[in-house]
Amino acid sequence: MQVSFSPEVQAVSQQTWEDVAVKETKKRYPLSQVLFSQKIWDKKKKDITVKQYRLTLREGMQDFAVYTTITFDSETGEIKKIQVIPEA
Repeated sequence: MQVSFSPEVQAVSQQTWEDVAVKETKKRYPLSQVLFSQKIWDKKKKDITVKQYRLTLREGMQDFAVYTTITFDSETGEIKKIQVIPEA
């Protein structure tokens, strides 16, 4: 009998990176409330992975969106760069 857990492991890993995106966005917009977050895309090269999330925020009565991009080492998971850019 063979048991595979890879989909669950991937889901947990994806949730972890989404949590990082939310946390980093909250650092830049501390008064905002996160209404929604969604992974837009990810790219994996030999040793670097890049993931981008779109977060919808509410600050006061204003709703707006930002794109949070996380670049990290594919092997170790060490974060190399995080960008938080407001949607135009």
